[in-house]
Amino acid sequence: MEFLKNSIIREDMDNIFSAGNYERLKGKAVLVTGPYGMLASYVMFFLLYLNEVHDYDIKVISVSRNTKMFNQRFGVHAEKIHNINQSVNEKLDVPCDYIIHAASLASPDVYEKYPVDVALPNILGTYHLLELADRYKARFLFFSTSCVYGDFKGEGRTVKESDFGSMDPLSSHSCYDESKRAGETLCAAYYKQKGVETVIARIAHNYGPTMDIEKDPRVFASFIKNALAGENIEMKSDGLAKRSFCYLSDATTAYFKLLLDGKPGEAYNVCNTEQTVSIKELGQIIAELGNVELIQVKRSEKENYLQDTSPDTLLYSNEKVKELGVAFEVDIRSGFGRILEFYKGVGKEVWR
Repeated sequence: MEFLKNSIIREDMDNIFSAGNYERLKGKAVLVTGPYGMLASYVMFFLLYLNEVHDYDIKVISVSRNTKMFNQRFGVHAEKIHNINQSVNEKLDVPCDYIIHAASLASPDVYEKYPVDVALPNILGTYHLLELADRYKARFLFFSTSCVYGDFKGEGRTVKESDFGSMDPLSSHSCYDESKRAGETLCAAYYKQKGVETVIARIAHNYGPTMDIEKDPRVFASFIKNALAGENIEMKSDGLAKRSFCYLSDATTAYFKLLLDGKPGEAYNVCNTEQTVSIKELGQIIAELGNVELIQVKRSEKENYLQDTSPDTLLYSNEKVKELGVAFEVDIRSGFGRILEFYKGVGKEVWR
């Protein structure tokens, strides 16, 4: 797909551009890992958009191993990207001015089967990329997760960047959570000892048209898949847990603001606290947008998945990132409506 000709993605790119100042990227080299992931795809789209629409002359570099997925994601634009076909877990040497480390396996489906593959990009990959940043004096953005906050033992609260709960390093989920913590610690260490300008984005419930609705196990992706198929949306819990949802154009604006202006050595929640609903309310919204019904079904005891054990109301403060000038504009109804419109226009096979 030629994504810049898609009305949804093009409008998102225009909105990201109007929300920030990107002049410092002109003529620079920007390296992105995990380029065809849900979040990094919008980062890549925007860099290409800056070049093609606004003549920024950015050297867009990516690191990825799956050539098929890379070409499928970027289509005719793939040839405009300098892709390095190797693992992020290996030493890398390419001149660059900015690094965005977004490569990470982030699906609960793989935590049990491939915990080493989950952990290494966040630890070993982060180390090699920080060494690269130190070598070329590049500014570094690490994509972390709200999972680093750990378990608050059932407390309902709004979590600031300085708040932390407990974490069991031996749990199935910890190959992801603990390795992200370790990656953050490396970022802080490289800033303190070597002066590498590292900034951390703690990402919570970001969503957008680039999610893989066939393979993404998260509830909102399942709801979208049901609605697109004209099926009733099945909710396998009471749906009372509340979460905040941040549309990807707002999130991408925040990512670039952190890359350019975030305070080195610090972390920022990237979330939209103002758009908080229960899972049941989200299901009702998507059902209404998709002209289907929301029904509650009993989960089979044979179903095998890692249950979300977070408190029913665990939100993340976005005050710190808003202090940098980031505004969150897209509400839940508009955001999920855009995703449904996107997939109805191009077909759900587009990102597979």
